[in-house]
Amino acid sequence: MADTAKPQNAHVEERLQTESIIWLTSVRADGRPHLVPVWFYWDGSTVLIFSQPNNQKIRNLRHNSNVMLALEAKDGGDDVVLFEGKAELLQQPAAQVLPSGYEQKYAEGLKNLGMSKDQMMASYSQPIRITPTKFISWT
Repeated sequence: MADTAKPQNAHVEERLQTESIIWLTSVRADGRPHLVPVWFYWDGSTVLIFSQPNNQKIRNLRHNSNVMLALEAKDGGDDVVLFEGKAELLQQPAAQVLPSGYEQKYAEGLKNLGMSKDQMMASYSQPIRITPTKFISWT
């Protein structure tokens, strides 16, 4: 098990680059956890997520920026990637911080949803940047 603030091997880095879904856990005001699957973009040091404004995860992050992220377990549970981090609700419009890699990664997903990039950015207009503080992996 690796336990560090950065991915410890190329396999973890590759999963962060290629996985479509990551599970985001935030904390409600009453202390209960809130877990949701989200699309994400890993830039090598932070995770970028786009959210609809004022939903539960955004309300949670306004009062507590601590989060936990998890990729789906693979290989019968022998390939687990989790990490703790600090979330920042970015003030810039989503379209200004959208990396081209995100567009490429989710082009097919947007097509399947019948959404254009512009529609997605209008609906999921709150960008969230998560900086990992602790990686935990079994790979």
